[in-house]
Amino acid sequence: MHQGYFKGLENILKANLGYRGMENAFLEGELKKAARSLIAGDTIFIVTGFIVKDACIGETDGPIGAVSIAAALEQLGKRVVLISDKYSEDILAQCSLARGVSAAMEIMGSHMSTQLSQKLLKKYKPSHIIAVERPGRAADGKCYSMRGEDLSDMAPIADDLFEEAKKAGVITIGIGDGGNEIGMGKIRPYIVNSVDKGELICAAFASDFLIAAGVSNWGGHALSAALSLLSHKMLLHDINTEIAMLKSAVDAGAVDGCTKKRSLTVDGLSLEDNLDAFMTIKNIVAEALEEQYILMQL
Repeated sequence: MHQGYFKGLENILKANLGYRGMENAFLEGELKKAARSLIAGDTIFIVTGFIVKDACIGETDGPIGAVSIAAALEQLGKRVVLISDKYSEDILAQCSLARGVSAAMEIMGSHMSTQLSQKLLKKYKPSHIIAVERPGRAADGKCYSMRGEDLSDMAPIADDLFEEAKKAGVITIGIGDGGNEIGMGKIRPYIVNSVDKGELICAAFASDFLIAAGVSNWGGHALSAALSLLSHKMLLHDINTEIAMLKSAVDAGAVDGCTKKRSLTVDGLSLEDNLDAFMTIKNIVAEALEEQYILMQL
């Protein structure tokens, strides 16, 4: 598939990164590398859910992107396990229902201990584990919001699962937009120097592949699009399903992570802005598949 289509996806992911000082944090080529690795995988863990402290509930960014990836992987015959916590459990379940995803779900308790992590890895034997907008443990052992709020007394820290997975040879992928999400340790020097409160909030764990995105849901959709390009089939849903997923998340209690309000917005961006990004991503895939079809007829 022509490299220009992957560049097009990367350009969408870079949009809005400057909002949090992440404009130069993007790692070229990681999207395609992550997708290519997943094509060869079998069982994939997807961990998501980011609690908004004042609202005591998960946000609208993360679960939608996670379910988008899960749906794409299921269409490719992969086994998917969705992992979250009590704050995002219903949000993730309702998004999955709206998209028609049948993946198993595991809900973390107060802490994802080393013992529990090893138990889950032994139970499912994943080839990959993906974090989509999941708070990551900082250098001081705590996890933080983008504002520097300490979330450690509420959000179960999932880093042990990723660390144990990495020890077991499981490939790790991180998707985030602010520097405080699991996987962002891969670009720690940049985050410390360029992101507000970067030294405090930067997640310590460095994933094998890191996909920075202006909005993490967009990163999830772009990874589904990259899987579509590599498999030569459309794996993304339609715009009505995208709207239904967001509505189901909000109906389940999700709030916008920036405004902290229950609304059909993500990271302070309107429904229209998010739909424009989604459709631009999907249209890149449609154009690529159409070009391939034309070439096959020649």
